[in-house]
Amino acid sequence: MAKYTATIDEDTRQRILALPRGVNFSAFMRKAINAFVEELEKDPDLLPENFIITRTSRKDVSV
Repeated sequence: MAKYTATIDEDTRQRILALPRGVNFSAFMRKAINAFVEELEKDPDLLPENFIITRTSRKDVSV
């Protein structure tokens, strides 16, 4: 599997490291990246400002 890296600022890095041990940050990032890639495949002219990240409650927890 290829690795993709992106720079983040030190404040963000520290905040990620301070997350509780039970938080699987990489799982969140995989899901977010998949969503971004799907949208960019549909419209490659999108820019970062075209995206809003929000959370929702799951209605069907079996998925």
